[in-house]
Amino acid sequence: MTLDELKIRLKIPIEDTSQDAYLQIVLDDAIDYVKQYCRQTFDEGLPPNVKQAVAKLVKAYQENSNVASQSLGDMSKSFFEGGTMNEVHRLLQPYKKVRFI
Repeated sequence: MTLDELKIRLKIPIEDTSQDAYLQIVLDDAIDYVKQYCRQTFDEGLPPNVKQAVAKLVKAYQENSNVASQSLGDMSKSFFEGGTMNEVHRLLQPYKKVRFI
């Protein structure tokens, strides 16, 4: 997954390079997490659902996950514990290799 593809998934204009260094670092972190969680290297490239999970992880890194509720005027946004990770793990479940002991 490239930085440009991540920016498209996060609805950040490609021309906006103000966050590129940060985004590249968290993109690498998210891909590393996914590879470890799935126990795969994804040598053929990341499938679309895995890319979606990576983008959700990056977005979660950007947001303050300690906020239980947030409101601004008529707009309200609530977070619940583990919501993002539950969604990420749901997307990754088909790609997770089972470890035999």
